[in-house]
Amino acid sequence: MASIQIKQAFTMPYDELKEGLDKLAGKLGDQYQLDCGWESDERLCFTRSGADGKVDIGEDEIDLEVNLGMLMSAFKGPIEREIQSFIDEFIY
Repeated sequence: MASIQIKQAFTMPYDELKEGLDKLAGKLGDQYQLDCGWESDERLCFTRSGADGKVDIGEDEIDLEVNLGMLMSAFKGPIEREIQSFIDEFIY
């Protein structure tokens, strides 16, 4: 089982951050067939067969964790690059 851990500081307003995370969830949902939803105001969860994870919003950083099953672990590199690229572009 492979995992992806990303911590990213942010200074953007909370509402814009949640909007950006919604875009990320939508993009990854479409591309990787993830079911995404807000568990609370501070936690976005996502799941699919062979993968699950969460994004926790802290005071000044997000903490993203993705757990990939055996088959999905083959796509760890591309998934991690896509997530990091999106975060670099939309989370500030």
